[in-house]
Amino acid sequence: MCAQTEFWDNAKGLLEEWYVACTSKELKKDQPFAATLYGKKIVLFRKKDGRAAALLDQCVHRGVPLSDGKVKNGCVSCPYHGWSYQADGHVAYIPSVNGKFFPEKPHPFKQRSFDVCEQDGVVWIYLGEKPENQRPAVFKLPFYDQPGWLSYYMVGKYDGEMGAVAQNIMDVTHTIFVHEGWFRSESGKAVDATIEVEPRKVVVEYHDHDADVGMMPWLTNPHGAEQVHRDSFIAPNITLVEYHWGEPSGMVFNSLISPVGPYESRVYTCVSYKFPIPKLIAKALMPAVNAYTWVVNNQDIKILSARRKGLENMPMTHSHSVRGDMAHIALEKILDALRHDQQLAPSFIGKRPMQFQI
Repeated sequence: MCAQTEFWDNAKGLLEEWYVACTSKELKKDQPFAATLYGKKIVLFRKKDGRAAALLDQCVHRGVPLSDGKVKNGCVSCPYHGWSYQADGHVAYIPSVNGKFFPEKPHPFKQRSFDVCEQDGVVWIYLGEKPENQRPAVFKLPFYDQPGWLSYYMVGKYDGEMGAVAQNIMDVTHTIFVHEGWFRSESGKAVDATIEVEPRKVVVEYHDHDADVGMMPWLTNPHGAEQVHRDSFIAPNITLVEYHWGEPSGMVFNSLISPVGPYESRVYTCVSYKFPIPKLIAKALMPAVNAYTWVVNNQDIKILSARRKGLENMPMTHSHSVRGDMAHIALEKILDALRHDQQLAPSFIGKRPMQFQI
């Protein structure tokens, strides 16, 4: 069994979920887009009406990737013999048979299609086979189109599996080392927090209200408002990191994690911000905000690459955790329950205090 097929099969219940395949901007009108989810190659293209479609990225004729072909008449065509596929996977055109698109007698050949939902600037794909009334809803980004907020996407390749990437994003204690001077610095003080675990969700509320995260408190919090910091994990592939300084100011990092391979994920991070300044000025600052967030983002990419190298050099027999890792443990338990189509053990559900030092 090839590694890609094994990775897909081992996902089990995690396939019955929605994952981002690309941003709306990446999916051009007349050009197919190649994506990989759980090692499976998928081709996306736009139909005549502009709506997105997704198929397995392989021609059923001789196996050539459809993403190497073209989009014509709202179909994706194979570059080898020109076989063309419509959104539901049916072959709509075989040049060597009759040279007609959508013949009166349909061709009997079909490739697997996937349901697609495009919203909030990204294209989601449902990988499973459950009927619509049994599927989870597509996640709605809470700040993407809210009045007064500005948003943009950062798309990055991470050398980490979906759970490891989510843990890194939810982890405060690494920030004083990986992001020292850019995001946080070691202070030696204790941080009190509250963690609440639900069957598909982990929320950590931090009580360090007098903190100012980042290098720009003069911009984000000029009035010295209390900081509200909340980290959320929405299973199986979404994290939401929120910083709010009163009603008029906030920065939110909403990451949508797409598993590519056993140690590889593609992460779509929607950065949304609202500052207590005129919106035109806030918009003019977007290149600077983008540059700052990319520096921090690349620091996470680099440390996860180092983690992958360490695990490939010598696999860990057991990983140890401390009280500050409570969110990590809960996250792993939720993913494991979903993978095996089980309920999260009741002992993990509930609200608990959490304290650690930074």
